[in-house]
Amino acid sequence: MKNIDLVKTTFHILKSLGVKDLIVCAGARNLPIVAALEDTGQDFQVESYFEERSAGFYALGRIKSHSNPVAVVTTSGTAVAELLPAVIEAYYQNLPLIVISADRPKSYRGSGSPQSIEHVGIFSSYVDSVCDWDVNEAEVKVWTSRCRPLHLNLCFDEPLIDGKLSEAIEKNVKFLPKEIPSLQIQDSLLIQNPVAILAQIKESDQKLVQDFLVENRIVHYAEFLSGLRGVPELADLQIQSGDDFVKRLFTEGKANSIIRIGGIPTLRFWRDLEGQFKNVPVYSFSDLPFSGLSRKSQLYPISELSKVNVADQVPKLILNSDRYLQGLKHKLFSKLENSEHNTIRQLSKVIGDQPLYIGNSLPIRLWDLCSDQVQSSQPVCANRGANGIDGQISTYLGWAQNKTESWCLVGDLTALYDLAALGLAQSSTNKMRIVIVNNSGGQIFSRILGNKKYLNPQTVDFKSWAAMWSWDFVQIKNQNEMSELKKFSATRLIIEICPDNSQTDEFWTSWDSLCKQ
Repeated sequence: MKNIDLVKTTFHILKSLGVKDLIVCAGARNLPIVAALEDTGQDFQVESYFEERSAGFYALGRIKSHSNPVAVVTTSGTAVAELLPAVIEAYYQNLPLIVISADRPKSYRGSGSPQSIEHVGIFSSYVDSVCDWDVNEAEVKVWTSRCRPLHLNLCFDEPLIDGKLSEAIEKNVKFLPKEIPSLQIQDSLLIQNPVAILAQIKESDQKLVQDFLVENRIVHYAEFLSGLRGVPELADLQIQSGDDFVKRLFTEGKANSIIRIGGIPTLRFWRDLEGQFKNVPVYSFSDLPFSGLSRKSQLYPISELSKVNVADQVPKLILNSDRYLQGLKHKLFSKLENSEHNTIRQLSKVIGDQPLYIGNSLPIRLWDLCSDQVQSSQPVCANRGANGIDGQISTYLGWAQNKTESWCLVGDLTALYDLAALGLAQSSTNKMRIVIVNNSGGQIFSRILGNKKYLNPQTVDFKSWAAMWSWDFVQIKNQNEMSELKKFSATRLIIEICPDNSQTDEFWTSWDSLCKQ
């Protein structure tokens, strides 16, 4: 049996799993795979990149774009370790990321030989299974949950290139289905006086969720990732003021339980359910197998919503206070027009209903709090698995490949974590706009910790970064310049927005005070 036989078996497995995209990070040890791809006209869309971490997140973006599994091919050694952040993110989002690592023969393990680190187990419990194969395997077995990461570790010996793909003999492959169990409601479920929180919901489930909310007249908060923000049929049931108003409903005894639908919420109130509101019952309906809470929580598939009955709904009249608070917020927008809050609001008007990728930390929270009510049909995407700030631009670039025009909104530290990403779009002809909110470091920590020393201040010249990768660049310093953004026709554009941090602080202080009244 030869190396090329192992490659052919791997290609057969990838096709059987529905893989069409391969992201190849070439090295010496994965040469058999690279050579085989060049040797034949395989049914794969192949892209190459020099940096494994960016490639891993780029693959996640491609999965989120077309829902098919995507494989990343690496060489041996620490190159494999670079994929761990993307694998973790894929695990918590139930995304079928496949890692194909080229390894040295099994006999080298533990020897200290160059590039002979332990690949098997490097991703710990974050992969559905690890398939560790060499040329002596008579039969290979593959777990196929098709919604979790998979690690294929291929052990190649010298000579690395030992034949043509067309001459190889196919091995016997067994696919072993592995389903994720879900809790079913037997007859019906009665939920008392609930507020619903809508997080990331698949487009195919959005109509079901909408009908459930309307039929049961459930007051709810819809994050933009839900796809149900601003839907006309839900307008009279939606909370618009966010965290503090949701919390008020429970502190004042207006609501008794939470129905969470979709992914894990961004809403800060969700964390309060671990402490101040730990006795509030939570019923989660999601296709993700995670409750999102350390305490016990009921978790059901979204399809089970049809079996839910609701008693003692929260009165719609309560939302009058929410609308009044919204009016006060808009007065703050006018007063503090160069604050980060109003900057986000004005940006949302420029973007309109075009596809948007939102980075973690402050951007995704400010978008929910401050953006205009854009059309509900707007495609919105984010990495809300492990919720890290790494790999955000890479993920966006993968997601944006089949979109004529799209936008990305990230913070300055997020951009610094992904400086190699822009090279992934060198050949793209789609319009891509990456907006960097440069507030001189992690300003979210000033609210969470109240201590400026945790902000990680930076003075990076983002114009130079854009020039290095041949992207166009524009800097926005005030509201008037924001309106000029629509005039830029560049294919690839970096937009640096520099809000007034003193106005931002004043906005937060005023808003916090208003919410407590």
